[in-house]
Amino acid sequence: MLAEAKIASGGDHLGPVGSRIVAETFVGLIEEDPGSFLSVQPGWTPTLPGPTTGQDDFSTADLLEFAYTDSY
Repeated sequence: MLAEAKIASGGDHLGPVGSRIVAETFVGLIEEDPGSFLSVQPGWTPTLPGPTTGQDDFSTADLLEFAYTDSY
């Protein structure tokens, strides 16, 4: 993975395979956790408007913006 990252981006971030492994690990952890939102409310989807896009889409940037402003 580190060699792929070095080739893909000079080592600044993971390459496609490394990124996939990390993402699948997170998804697997969430799927196997009986207290996770996927287990408790499997049909859940975000309902907040997407202020960074100005549309109804809800992106990661919107989540971070919401978490930041909601924490104060």
